[in-house]
Amino acid sequence: MCLYLPNWLIQRRLAGRPEGERALIVHAGPGRGKPQVVACSHAARKRGVLPGMSLAEAQSLWPAAAGRAVRFEEHDPQADRQGLLDLARWCQQQISPRVALDPGEAPDCLLLDATGCGEERFAEEAMAALAKHGVRAQAVIAGTIGTAWALAHFSLGDGLCAVPSGSEKNALRPLPIEALRLTASIVETLHELRVVRIGQLLALPRSQLPSRFGIEILRQIDRALGSVAEVLNFEPLVEPLVGSWEFESPAADGQVLNAAIEYLLDQLLTKVPTEQFGIQQLQCTLKPVDDPPVVIAIELLRPSARKRDLLELVALRIEQLRLGGEVGRVSVEAVSVRPLVLLQDELFGGGPAGAWRQEVNSLLERLGNRLGDKAVLLPMLQPEHQPEYACRYEPWLQAARSRPSPVVNDAMESALCRPAFLRAEPTLIGAMSLMLDGSPLQFEWHGGLYLVEQAWGPERIETGWWRGADVRRDYYLIETSRGERFWMFRNLLDESWYLHGIFA
Repeated sequence: MCLYLPNWLIQRRLAGRPEGERALIVHAGPGRGKPQVVACSHAARKRGVLPGMSLAEAQSLWPAAAGRAVRFEEHDPQADRQGLLDLARWCQQQISPRVALDPGEAPDCLLLDATGCGEERFAEEAMAALAKHGVRAQAVIAGTIGTAWALAHFSLGDGLCAVPSGSEKNALRPLPIEALRLTASIVETLHELRVVRIGQLLALPRSQLPSRFGIEILRQIDRALGSVAEVLNFEPLVEPLVGSWEFESPAADGQVLNAAIEYLLDQLLTKVPTEQFGIQQLQCTLKPVDDPPVVIAIELLRPSARKRDLLELVALRIEQLRLGGEVGRVSVEAVSVRPLVLLQDELFGGGPAGAWRQEVNSLLERLGNRLGDKAVLLPMLQPEHQPEYACRYEPWLQAARSRPSPVVNDAMESALCRPAFLRAEPTLIGAMSLMLDGSPLQFEWHGGLYLVEQAWGPERIETGWWRGADVRRDYYLIETSRGERFWMFRNLLDESWYLHGIFA
């Protein structure tokens, strides 16, 4: 069975949440040539964005006023593959123990052994299980891997298909030749010959194909039809990291609950090679005697194999609980286990490099798990000239997981000269300048008069005609006679002055 995950790059980032009206665009990182759109959500397609479009062209489809209605993210193939691997391990526990990733360079489907299973019912249950997990999939069951893959990716069915054994050739005939997983050069050559369907390819003399296209084309045809066996590398079966404790007599004391969770966590950590891996997501479930279960989800910025760190976060959450009755059962599950982030010791200095960062991460984890994801936000720079739209805020834990190692790019370096405090909207002020196009000599703000000692600028910021209302501003960095520094601009459309930021 092939479980094809349409638009996987977008599905992984939305993580089962409703897309709503906000568009999501994944683009290639800086490198050779102009960055291009790799994938986009349905809301972005409605605006006219398509994969392969240049990033600049995609950005131009949103006016400045709608800057917050779209999110741009850099393509991370390694994270996309890891997300698919995590889903494969989940499928091992929920659907089939034999699961393999698509062997292609950019996998977007899972291949499962469906031997001995009721075909359509098995596929329906698999799709339903993934839907509950927040993942949309199309399932195809066939006698060969190639046929299942081809129909899952290129058929226009309702998301469920079963091909009877022996009818693979008839099922493949109407599909495009790309469904045979041929290299781009072979597909291009076939298109030049106006061979666009598998049926047209199968009608050609088989003996003449290798001399014109190489032996690969016969191998892919035979794999799809079952004449040549195709072997999959199934992911090793991972034992679920779950432990539970039944109390002889129900308990409500926090210390007792923490002691039971500590014992279960000890048992889990013995199954994890803690010198290489750590727990990034932990889930504790408390089952009161007469009430529904209470689930405590713990998330970390970085994987940790230190029991003390995990227990501290669990204890913070238990302190906040108001249980309606005594607890009869406790269970602990390591939902996500990831490789540890190792730090090298400094040659000179005190302690490991980045030790301060570990302390900051620990604080953020405590705040995030105590107050909730949406209470601790991380500012993310946007490729936007207009300052009020050059930043967005995301839950810190979620943003750190999607971008594990911050990258300093040109946008970040240029932002270092920006004020530490940027007002959400520029504030109209009264200012006086000696020349019409010069820097201000003094200005009034919040009832006070400020005399300008020094001024640097102007830095002109404009938006193009495609962004809606014109924005034309001359920004100045102002230092007052009292040593304060402000960031303000003259609106060139009406010559009014606005204060936009304050330097700390």
